[in-house]
Amino acid sequence: MAGRAAQGPPGHPGRCAHRRRDARARDRARGGRARRGARRPDRRLRRGDGPTRRGAARRQAADERGGVRAGGAPRRGRAGLVSRPGEDATDRGAGVPARRVALRALRRAHRDDAWGSPALDAALGEAQLDARDRAFATALALDTLRREGTLDWALGQVLDRSIDDIEPDVRDVLRLGAWQIGYGRVPTRAAVSTSVELAREEVGARATGFVNGVLRALGRRWDELPWPDPSEPEGLALATGYPRWVVEAAVARFGAGARSVLEAGNAPPGATLRARPGARDALVAELRDAGLSAEPGRLHELAVRVPGADPRRLAATREGRAVTQDEASMLVVDALDARLDPHSRVLEPCAAPGGKASDLVLRGHRVVAADRHAGRVREMADLVGRLGIDLDLAVADGTTSPWRDGAFDAVLVDAPCTGLGTVRRRPELRWRRDPGDPGTLAELQRALLAAAVRSVPSGGTVCYSVCTWTAAETDEVVAWALAHLPVRLVPADGPPDAEAAHAGAVQLRPDEHDSDGMYYAVLRRE
Repeated sequence: MAGRAAQGPPGHPGRCAHRRRDARARDRARGGRARRGARRPDRRLRRGDGPTRRGAARRQAADERGGVRAGGAPRRGRAGLVSRPGEDATDRGAGVPARRVALRALRRAHRDDAWGSPALDAALGEAQLDARDRAFATALALDTLRREGTLDWALGQVLDRSIDDIEPDVRDVLRLGAWQIGYGRVPTRAAVSTSVELAREEVGARATGFVNGVLRALGRRWDELPWPDPSEPEGLALATGYPRWVVEAAVARFGAGARSVLEAGNAPPGATLRARPGARDALVAELRDAGLSAEPGRLHELAVRVPGADPRRLAATREGRAVTQDEASMLVVDALDARLDPHSRVLEPCAAPGGKASDLVLRGHRVVAADRHAGRVREMADLVGRLGIDLDLAVADGTTSPWRDGAFDAVLVDAPCTGLGTVRRRPELRWRRDPGDPGTLAELQRALLAAAVRSVPSGGTVCYSVCTWTAAETDEVVAWALAHLPVRLVPADGPPDAEAAHAGAVQLRPDEHDSDGMYYAVLRRE
């Protein structure tokens, strides 16, 4: 029955079951009282802690009114590390309330392992900010998460202890202040004074002197920090805001194009919707009538790009006329659909949140959408209800399929992965990955592929996709399948410039295609 979940055996971690760092245990270990630990040039810094004196208060008020450093130029460090704000990230008078929202978003992300964007949405919902302050809080929170490693390195140049030894909330206040100094085009005095007040409100007066001293020292030294050469992995990691191992993996995969791919991952994407078949123009007109800037997508005939829109607030998504989905995911379904007969029976074992499975149903196929986690299956049931489609749901393990061998005409293995192709939308994800994750996840991906091949008869089709670009999870998994499973690679539809190591497989790039960095390949069972 459509929308009803059938219980299956447990097993694989399901789509996007990301292995995260134990942030809460880490932060408990890092806890303790904030101490005044910045290197101080003289005793006046201690006497002047906090914007409490009359002259300092006047300067603080002037800074908060002004908002932009003279000339509006971004700060520049050595080795060409240019500070780049987010979308109109300049602070033109935003005060402590906007920064409080950003801090609370970071607190949820670090303490509760929440994703940054939902954490920010929750914090914004608790505040009464105008459009300007909302924009500043959004840029401040998300770009601080994005550039966390670079900010920690910069702060480490003026700290007399490891940043890991600083109380978590104080550490996040420092990161927010450092972003304003280095990337936000905020005058140092405004960045410092508002950070001190934020620390007073959210941590306590005991932290104000420490925050004041660290950020004042950073503001004086930012332009002279010893930035490593960005032509080397460490320097490129700091310049682009990624862990070093991710930079090294990008260089191994993309060579001279690595920096372009990494920087494209720092550009926040607008919302993309998938219209129902034949209804894209009507959806564009509906959105424009609502005052939104809507344009057809560039890669897929059903895609509509709506920059600045919140898809959850759109009538079209609430009422089932559109689904939030990146164009890269739409192309994966195209590649599989092109190899299927009408009304094929298709299994998607890692289907949550259901975008690809629902697309296959709307193209006329009979689909079973499974996931190991019952909660994620319930999310798919909600999507089924909004779309009014007939999609069979199951709680099941994709590595030990409960269905008989050869039961399906095709299987779409949209496998759990490092997700590095989605960092435009999940900026903190890069810091929740470890160097060993690609290899560990590749083991799961191979197991899912082997089970998928057993689920189709001779001549059946298996489509493998991951929203990442690491060699271990893409070409190397396909090479393993070709060597160990009874399959051959068939050409997959996609942009002509989306090349992969195996002829016929597709690797999308955020810099060249303005999409998620999705990889997919189509296999035919012998």
